[in-house]
Amino acid sequence: MFDRDQQQGWTVKTRDTPAIAAHFRNISELARLIDGSQDADESYRLLTQGVCDHSRWDISSIQVLDLEAGLAIPIVRHDPFNGHSLKNIVGWDASRSPVVQVLKDGAPLLIPDAAAQDLYPGFRDDARKRNYHTTAMIPLGVHDSEGRPMVYSVASREVLELDEVEIEFLNCVADLATIAVRKLRRLEEERARAGRMRAILENMTASLSHALDTDAESSLASGFSSLFPAGWLAVDLTTGRALFDTNAPPPIAVEISQRLPDGVVSAALNARREGGEAQVDLTVDGHTSHAQVSPLKIDNTHVGALFFFDAGTLGGDEQIAAQAGRLALSAFILRSFSEFRSRRVTARKLIMRLLDGDMRDADEILDEAHQLDFDLGRACRLLVIQPGEPVDDGTHSFLQRSVQSVFGQTISCQIGGRLVFVLVQDGADFKPRQTQFLTRARLLLPPSTILVLSEPQERFETLAKAYQTCLNTLNVGQAMGATGWITPVNIGEVTSLMAAVDLGQLSSFVENALPEPLQTNSRKAATALETIEAFLRTGRRYGEASEQLGIHVSTLRYRLEQLSELYGLNFSDPEICFEFELAIRLIKLRNSYKT
Repeated sequence: MFDRDQQQGWTVKTRDTPAIAAHFRNISELARLIDGSQDADESYRLLTQGVCDHSRWDISSIQVLDLEAGLAIPIVRHDPFNGHSLKNIVGWDASRSPVVQVLKDGAPLLIPDAAAQDLYPGFRDDARKRNYHTTAMIPLGVHDSEGRPMVYSVASREVLELDEVEIEFLNCVADLATIAVRKLRRLEEERARAGRMRAILENMTASLSHALDTDAESSLASGFSSLFPAGWLAVDLTTGRALFDTNAPPPIAVEISQRLPDGVVSAALNARREGGEAQVDLTVDGHTSHAQVSPLKIDNTHVGALFFFDAGTLGGDEQIAAQAGRLALSAFILRSFSEFRSRRVTARKLIMRLLDGDMRDADEILDEAHQLDFDLGRACRLLVIQPGEPVDDGTHSFLQRSVQSVFGQTISCQIGGRLVFVLVQDGADFKPRQTQFLTRARLLLPPSTILVLSEPQERFETLAKAYQTCLNTLNVGQAMGATGWITPVNIGEVTSLMAAVDLGQLSSFVENALPEPLQTNSRKAATALETIEAFLRTGRRYGEASEQLGIHVSTLRYRLEQLSELYGLNFSDPEICFEFELAIRLIKLRNSYKT
């Protein structure tokens, strides 16, 4: 409502019923016109023209306040006397315009004669130039497309005496304009969103159409860029490769055809543990980048991860686009994932046959291996990994690719929670490659993982025996608390029996059989155990034992007497000596499996 007390020199009169009814009809007509508009600009034009057509006002306009430029700028005007064009009007100094005051107060402003007042010189000069007098300015409850506040104004070429109906009419018109513009803004937003949804659907459809095309990787990456924030990176754990748009690469150093940096692989694997979106810092070649990572899954199996770098919080439409992209990306990874699963079934059948010793048809075995592009006619080795728990297909696939890149030809399967790989012995030294592979595997497997590599087998018929040796070695290593690589040995029945005993029982036996100082890794303890072992191994014969140790008999006697005095060791009791010998063997066996 207008504040009459603030309108100096203003007289407000009442009007009879027919005049009020006429104003209602005018408002109705204005509402009809505005409601029929298709966009905000058209609503502004219809409003300014309609007010002049259905009231005593001659001129109407809408201005915005541009605070950065310091200008009051008309954006639409209806002035049949001076022309409607605003082509050559840049705007007026806001400090000399009443627009600032109207917006500051948030209330209408009435000026009885704009041409005769001196409070707003710029406004006065324009009124004299265009020949208008009585003016009303009303703040609108909306902003323009650039976020600038708006003011609606009307002017008469005569000095008017306004009544209460006229004032309320102007208030009502302003409210109509605000309601109409808000409605149109919502419609514009809905149309824009519908357009974005169509674009998302089209881009997703295009990406899905290329997902299974092996020759369309670059087109696929470009399509993903229309769905993802700039600088995205996808990691395919089934192949160990990266996918990104080379025209908008991520901020870290990765190559599509090269091995992924360990930090990226680790973050991709950790995405599985997070379950949903997580924030991570990736460091590659000394450069750290912040990223949002989310897992990629197929059939509830973790097969990769998607990274968005410095993307901030995604809006609703951006989240929908990203989700559509993830779907298309999972479809792309499905190709290699399905290939791995298909080969896994065939490989498992062949490996189980080899490890069971089923050699009824050697030619058939060779043919099955040939179908997997594996040459069983060459010397082979077994690599057996015991992670402590079964791994999912994504991890298995990534490990197989890693084994292949480090050791060469391979086929693999899971048996009883263990991963079994059959490798071709290529004649090169495996030791450096073992270290390289372990570094890679630690990214995926728990710290307690143990690995064993068999001796080369010249004929595939002996792989079953080599596998049993690997299992025995793993059992011993697990019982001794070993981790990492374990050297395979023919451990025999006694050691197998030891491996079956609980680790706590073994430790307890050693602690009870030998004094604590002799269980340490000190040089003094090692010399003492070496002396005791040689003495017991030779049947407690001083002369033979001293020769094996390379010391004088009197020195041997002195050492044993010192051990008896210091620790109360009794070397005359055969049963106690047997416990000494067994404890020393257990200590040596345990130390031999430390990695």
